Amino acid sequence: MSASKLRLYWRLQLAAHYLKKRADNELLAEAKITTAQIGVLTVIANGSDVTQKNVAVALGLNESAVTAMIKRLTGMSLVVRRQSERDARAKILQLTDAGRHVMQTIRPPFAEINERIETVLTDQEIDSLADYLTKLTDAFK
Repeated sequence: MSASKLRLYWRLQLAAHYLKKRADNELLAEAKITTAQIGVLTVIANGSDVTQKNVAVALGLNESAVTAMIKRLTGMSLVVRRQSERDARAKILQLTDAGRHVMQTIRPPFAEINERIETVLTDQEIDSLADYLTKLTDAFK
Protein backbone atom coordinates (compact mmCIF):
# COMPACT_ATOMS: atom_id res chain seq x y z
CA MET A 1 0.00 0.00 0.00
CA SER A 2 1.27 3.49 -0.74
CA ALA A 3 1.92 6.26 1.77
CA SER A 4 -0.62 8.36 -0.09
CA LYS A 5 -3.42 5.79 0.07
CA LEU A 6 -2.77 5.22 3.76
CA ARG A 7 -2.67 9.01 4.33
CA LEU A 8 0.55 8.43 6.23
CA TYR A 9 1.54 12.10 6.46
CA TRP A 10 -1.83 13.00 7.95
CA ARG A 11 -1.60 10.11 10.44
CA LEU A 12 1.87 11.21 11.55
CA GLN A 13 0.67 14.79 11.99
CA LEU A 14 -2.38 13.71 13.95
CA ALA A 15 -0.43 11.41 16.27
CA ALA A 16 2.20 14.12 16.85
CA HIS A 17 -0.52 16.69 17.51
CA TYR A 18 -2.27 14.59 20.14
CA LEU A 19 0.98 13.54 21.83
CA LYS A 20 2.19 17.15 21.98
CA LYS A 21 -1.18 18.42 23.18
CA ARG A 22 -1.30 15.85 25.99
CA ALA A 23 2.31 16.51 26.98
CA ASP A 24 1.83 20.30 26.90
CA ASN A 25 -1.30 20.08 29.07
CA GLU A 26 0.41 17.86 31.63
CA LEU A 27 3.61 19.91 31.68
CA LEU A 28 1.76 23.20 32.00
CA ALA A 29 -0.23 21.80 34.93
CA GLU A 30 2.83 20.31 36.62
CA ALA A 31 5.64 22.77 35.82
CA LYS A 32 4.09 25.75 33.98
CA ILE A 33 6.21 24.97 30.90
CA THR A 34 5.63 23.65 27.36
CA THR A 35 7.25 20.78 25.48
CA ALA A 36 9.05 23.26 23.22
CA GLN A 37 10.55 24.99 26.24
CA ILE A 38 11.51 21.64 27.76
CA GLY A 39 13.31 20.80 24.52
CA VAL A 40 15.46 23.90 24.95
CA LEU A 41 16.13 23.18 28.63
CA THR A 42 17.07 19.59 27.79
CA VAL A 43 19.64 20.65 25.19
CA ILE A 44 21.15 23.10 27.66
CA ALA A 45 21.14 20.56 30.51
CA ASN A 46 22.78 17.85 28.41
CA GLY A 47 25.57 19.97 26.96
CA SER A 48 28.45 22.14 27.95
CA ASP A 49 29.17 25.61 26.60
CA VAL A 50 25.79 25.53 24.85
CA THR A 51 24.93 28.53 22.67
CA GLN A 52 21.63 29.52 21.08
CA LYS A 53 22.99 28.23 17.78
CA ASN A 54 23.68 24.83 19.37
CA VAL A 55 20.09 24.73 20.62
CA ALA A 56 18.71 25.69 17.20
CA VAL A 57 20.72 22.98 15.45
CA ALA A 58 19.85 20.31 18.02
CA LEU A 59 16.12 21.03 17.79
CA GLY A 60 15.96 21.81 14.06
CA LEU A 61 14.67 25.33 14.72
CA ASN A 62 15.48 28.75 13.32
CA GLU A 63 17.78 30.79 15.54
CA SER A 64 15.13 33.52 15.74
CA ALA A 65 12.67 31.06 17.30
CA VAL A 66 15.31 30.00 19.81
CA THR A 67 16.10 33.63 20.63
CA ALA A 68 12.46 34.22 21.55
CA MET A 69 12.33 31.05 23.66
CA ILE A 70 15.57 31.88 25.47
CA LYS A 71 14.19 35.33 26.22
CA ARG A 72 11.08 33.74 27.76
CA LEU A 73 13.11 31.20 29.71
CA THR A 74 15.43 33.87 31.09
CA GLY A 75 12.35 35.90 32.03
CA MET A 76 11.08 32.85 33.91
CA SER A 77 14.48 32.63 35.68
CA LEU A 78 15.09 29.14 34.28
CA VAL A 79 18.09 30.02 32.10
CA VAL A 80 20.93 32.52 32.34
CA ARG A 81 23.27 33.78 29.63
CA ARG A 82 26.92 34.04 30.55
CA GLN A 83 29.91 35.29 28.62
CA SER A 84 31.91 32.42 27.13
CA GLU A 85 35.40 32.03 28.54
CA ARG A 86 36.57 30.68 25.17
CA ASP A 87 34.94 33.14 22.77
CA ALA A 88 34.33 36.76 23.77
CA ARG A 89 31.55 37.03 21.17
CA ALA A 90 29.58 34.01 22.42
CA LYS A 91 27.02 33.77 25.20
CA ILE A 92 26.76 30.44 26.98
CA LEU A 93 23.39 29.22 28.22
CA GLN A 94 23.08 27.60 31.62
CA LEU A 95 20.20 26.35 33.72
CA THR A 96 19.48 28.13 36.97
CA ASP A 97 18.57 26.23 40.12
CA ALA A 98 14.93 26.80 39.15
CA GLY A 99 15.65 25.40 35.68
CA ARG A 100 17.21 22.27 37.18
CA HIS A 101 14.19 21.93 39.47
CA VAL A 102 11.84 22.09 36.45
CA MET A 103 13.85 19.32 34.78
CA GLN A 104 13.12 17.14 37.82
CA THR A 105 9.46 18.18 37.93
CA ILE A 106 8.78 17.09 34.35
CA ARG A 107 9.84 13.48 34.86
CA PRO A 108 6.47 12.18 36.12
CA PRO A 109 4.40 13.65 33.25
CA PHE A 110 6.80 12.22 30.65
CA ALA A 111 6.83 8.88 32.48
CA GLU A 112 3.02 8.77 32.19
CA ILE A 113 3.16 9.56 28.48
CA ASN A 114 5.76 6.87 27.88
CA GLU A 115 3.70 4.38 29.89
CA ARG A 116 0.68 5.19 27.72
CA ILE A 117 2.72 4.53 24.58
CA GLU A 118 3.91 1.25 26.08
CA THR A 119 0.32 0.14 26.75
CA VAL A 120 -0.69 0.45 23.09
CA LEU A 121 2.53 -0.74 21.40
CA THR A 122 4.62 -3.84 21.99
CA ASP A 123 8.35 -3.59 22.64
CA GLN A 124 9.00 -4.72 19.07
CA GLU A 125 6.57 -2.12 17.68
CA ILE A 126 8.25 0.59 19.76
CA ASP A 127 11.67 -0.41 18.42
CA SER A 128 10.36 -0.45 14.87
CA LEU A 129 8.57 2.88 15.26
CA ALA A 130 11.73 4.48 16.64
CA ASP A 131 13.69 3.17 13.64
CA TYR A 132 11.04 4.37 11.16
CA LEU A 133 10.86 7.82 12.70
CA THR A 134 14.65 8.11 12.61
CA LYS A 135 14.65 7.14 8.92
CA LEU A 136 11.99 9.73 8.13
CA THR A 137 13.80 12.40 10.11
CA ASP A 138 17.07 11.68 8.30
CA ALA A 139 15.33 11.66 4.91
CA PHE A 140 13.80 15.12 5.39
CA LYS A 141 16.60 16.93 7.29
